[in-house]
Amino acid sequence: MGGEKRICLAIVTRDRAAKLERYLLPSLRPLLDDGYPVVVVDQSTDGDTERLVRGFPEMHYLRAEPGISRARNAAVRWADTQYIAFTDDDVTLPPDWLDKIVRILDSSPAAGAVCGRGVSSQGELLPGSCAAEYRWPKSPFGLGNGFNMAFRRTVFDQVGLFDEDLGGGAQYLSAEDTDMFYRVMKAGWTVVCSDEITVVHHEWRSVTDMRELHRGYGLGAGAQVARHVAAGDRTMIRIAARETALHLLTAMRAALTLRPSLMRLQSAFLRGFFRGLVASHRAASGRQDEPALRP
Repeated sequence: MGGEKRICLAIVTRDRAAKLERYLLPSLRPLLDDGYPVVVVDQSTDGDTERLVRGFPEMHYLRAEPGISRARNAAVRWADTQYIAFTDDDVTLPPDWLDKIVRILDSSPAAGAVCGRGVSSQGELLPGSCAAEYRWPKSPFGLGNGFNMAFRRTVFDQVGLFDEDLGGGAQYLSAEDTDMFYRVMKAGWTVVCSDEITVVHHEWRSVTDMRELHRGYGLGAGAQVARHVAAGDRTMIRIAARETALHLLTAMRAALTLRPSLMRLQSAFLRGFFRGLVASHRAASGRQDEPALRP
């Protein structure tokens, strides 16, 4: 792996070679020319992504079984740099993105993670938190995005890897990133949100796709809440109550202001949230009822 650089970039992709080629790869050229280690963790069912990545001898290629958390964990195990950054295949990065992440983490010794904002292809600012350094018990929901985040490598030694039951391709379709932010803060680290590392997150999903995506966001968030509450975290109950109230209020305002698309997205999130909450609670209860295994 790359010599003097203190940060590497990990990209997880599955059956989206065309989007990887169109959106992300052109913006990787400056990073590769600067010698940054870049690894693509491929979960595709075809060979298109591998053929594409193999055309860039500076990039490293790994295979992983389905599940974004499983793939990110493979990247963490592969990495030997001080910091590790993550992005998605439908993102365009500025050329100084990794440089700025390193400067932020170097100047914030208490920070275990840093996350940046995203803008759409049209330049519209996407949801996220204001620039600041956040501590537990800050809510992890809406704190940052998995397409623009980085961590100290030592954080994973302390808090563990990404929860492989959470995230795309897993039982609960999201929240692997917010779960990690929460665990990082709960372990005593801070999370820095910075506007200096904003990226472009391209929009390509249909209205129906977006509704299903928000249902998945809710499903993962509900599962995340249930898992922490089952582990005795009472603070998460208060965080979940505030998050639920926020989405209910947003849905009501959308209905009153005749914004049906927003109302449907909020409703999809809430349906997913309660489904994830119940399913994960039942799963946790089942595990607790199992007899202990004999050595």
